[in-house]
Amino acid sequence: MTAGRGHYVELTWTPDFSHGSGRQRKAQRYEAFVPGRIADDEPVLESSTVALAERAGSAVRDLNSNASGLVSLEVMGRQLLRSEALASSQIEGLSISHRKLAEAELEGRHGHHKAKEIMGTIKALERAMEIGGRAGALDVEAIVDIHKELAIVPPLDKIAGQIREEASWIGGSAPPNAEYVGPPHQEVRPLLDDLCHFMNRDDISPIPQAAIAHAQFELIHPFGDGNGRVGRCLIHVLLRRRGLAPAYVPPISLVLGANKDAYIAGLQGFRAGSTDEWIKQFARGAEIAAERAREFSAEVTSLQESWRELVKPVRSDAAVLPLIDVLPKYPVITAAVAEKEIGRSRPATISALSQLGSVDVLKRHRNQKKGDSWEAKDLFQLLSSFEESVRLPAA
Repeated sequence: MTAGRGHYVELTWTPDFSHGSGRQRKAQRYEAFVPGRIADDEPVLESSTVALAERAGSAVRDLNSNASGLVSLEVMGRQLLRSEALASSQIEGLSISHRKLAEAELEGRHGHHKAKEIMGTIKALERAMEIGGRAGALDVEAIVDIHKELAIVPPLDKIAGQIREEASWIGGSAPPNAEYVGPPHQEVRPLLDDLCHFMNRDDISPIPQAAIAHAQFELIHPFGDGNGRVGRCLIHVLLRRRGLAPAYVPPISLVLGANKDAYIAGLQGFRAGSTDEWIKQFARGAEIAAERAREFSAEVTSLQESWRELVKPVRSDAAVLPLIDVLPKYPVITAAVAEKEIGRSRPATISALSQLGSVDVLKRHRNQKKGDSWEAKDLFQLLSSFEESVRLPAA
């Protein structure tokens, strides 16, 4: 049966007969969706959607190219990556605070299970940016590599990088009662090959291309779990590949996930054939994310300048100045990490941390087992304001 951007096939679900009883043990019929091929897709868009997509692309490009007066690319890129990873994971129901994640990233502090999983998302995003910067054609193995980086905690690690060989669905306990069932596993690799051909094209505007590629990947649902996060990583691959985001991608997942119902509805609309509406929604999210990221960087820069004023007068080679520079990268920091980052002796580093503590820039947390850490609480307040600013009103 044809439906929107693909067709349905009727299949039989045979549950594990060693579990359950009664009707739950009976084989049941269900419908799986097989998306149409997109390698040669030529999206027909309204003129207003084309204009919005071009404006969004310019906003992403400007964020990367006009860095004068903003936080360093390395520092800003790391923080945006954290925000993107947290948002992408939160869409999947995995939520922790920026503070918990920052603590987990410190040396020797990897015990928090949720934080470890989100650090897997960060690694997957980093790999996506690396893949996007490579010369040559994108292939299925590159997508598999992203999943391997993501799948680092149980039980996801058991299927790391494995394209599924069984049914995959969203919602419900089994395909017959699921909200969505992806294509039969025999269709998955050919569909991924087709998707890669589409992503390798350079004759489509980058924002619509990223929107379509992401939505198509979600329809294919090629892995047993982790599909949403990998699909959002592909946005990073494409925007880097097409030259819009050579340094960093604004946290588009933060905007999309701020109104999860509208995001899911947009993906469902794409499946039904509403390509223009989905691209419009995606482009709007990309534009907002880029604009707010630039504003956030300017606010962090201003905050750092206020810290420098608080510690004046200091010598130009004082250890406290490079420490201020790296704090946005490490809003929770230890003496060991600070010493490594600023390249000063341990006594000079401790003195700089204490100096910032004395003017209330840093708050010291004492811990005999793990070692003391210092928290830049004003940075977390800025992060909260930034993430609130990207929230779209409900549709």
